[in-house]
Amino acid sequence: MAAECTIVYADLGLSAPQLPSVVAQTIAQHARDSLAASQFQVLSRPLSATDVRDAILAMPSGHDRLSLDSDLLLLDAGAMLAYAPYRARVLLTGDPFASAEALAQLLELDANTVRIRLHDALLSAEKIVTIAGSAFNAIAPLISRKPEDRTFPPIALHAAATEQSAILIVNNDDESVLQDLLSMLNQAFASQEFQVFDPATAFDRPWRAVLHLGIARSSLSGARLNDAWAGTVPVIQLVSNVSLIAQHRRNPGSLLELVVEHGRTGLLFSSIEELMNALNDLLIDPLPLRSVARGARRRVDPAAQWNSLLRALLQ
Repeated sequence: MAAECTIVYADLGLSAPQLPSVVAQTIAQHARDSLAASQFQVLSRPLSATDVRDAILAMPSGHDRLSLDSDLLLLDAGAMLAYAPYRARVLLTGDPFASAEALAQLLELDANTVRIRLHDALLSAEKIVTIAGSAFNAIAPLISRKPEDRTFPPIALHAAATEQSAILIVNNDDESVLQDLLSMLNQAFASQEFQVFDPATAFDRPWRAVLHLGIARSSLSGARLNDAWAGTVPVIQLVSNVSLIAQHRRNPGSLLELVVEHGRTGLLFSSIEELMNALNDLLIDPLPLRSVARGARRRVDPAAQWNSLLRALLQ
């Protein structure tokens, strides 16, 4: 018999890297397509701001409530506020307290009331899973049970079948670096389209390649190296030697996930001059890009990673 789970989320119009609805839909889709699809039945329950406020007023904190018909998975702060008394599972993609002031204003409540309600939700939770370092660091000191920290599995970007498709630029550096380089690229390669990363549209079209500026520290889906690797999209990365040395000193083991291995999982350049010269050849002969993309695809196993996360969330 399949385990039934209802993902509760609320898109409240607050500035967030990824909308809860997008995360919920992604989880539901991969539950349907996973290696253990027959074991999961995932439903969704979207909430409005009115729903959240009404739930807070109707269900005060202070005692547990059990949901008898299904397991609830509360996704981020909006759902936590609505279902704080429930002994549910909580999935956090960011610090839930970071938006407390904005939530209080939106819901016409006191900010401290919102913070206390969020804390109550953490205390009532049957299980807490975080998929962002900011979420884990924010809540770990507040609860006795250590949250289960996970990495959001790769979501494959779409690889282009033709050379007429755009190159996606993911900026991990200063905005001025992006603008200067974008101007140079458009001037040098007028026939090639370059698009700056937008989490809302990154998965809507195929990409000829992904150009990462700086060390790929972003946790946004589509902006990570493994999203490109999973989709066999070639990765080009521009990282200065100074940044590489500094990252190696801080955390040597992180480089494999944040910086490509030149010639194996992507093409790495340390200066804009080197990058421009290489692009001049690569846009004419894309064979080296395709070769490293095929090699990088063997580095990731999205199906296994999704299966592991789904079991942690839904079983």
